[in-house]
Amino acid sequence: MEDQYKIDPLTKEQFVPKKITQKFATPANRIKFNNMKASKLNQERGFFDKPCKISHRELKALYKLDSKKTYHTYFLEGKGVDFSAYNHLVDTKYGKLPAYYNYALRKMSNPDYYQIIKL
Repeated sequence: MEDQYKIDPLTKEQFVPKKITQKFATPANRIKFNNMKASKLNQERGFFDKPCKISHRELKALYKLDSKKTYHTYFLEGKGVDFSAYNHLVDTKYGKLPAYYNYALRKMSNPDYYQIIKL
């Protein structure tokens, strides 16, 4: 019976797989290939993910200090909250709110103030 050869996607070397599902010649090649793939994806998403993560971190910290308090738009912007880079809109009892992971911003009756809502 002749050996079935495969080509390693990272190094393009030919190898004989030990398992039928093996795609890489070595585990190190598999890890390096997947890390390079993830790094490329993170670079493509970085322009959006970075402001979302910063906003989330700041909202989380402010919520822990006082969950009932309202904050002025300029204060939130100064803390690093980006009002244009939220992850999704979430339906709440207050209507659809922009959300940064598990925190949302509720606009108050005075449009310059927001309350942080934990989802």
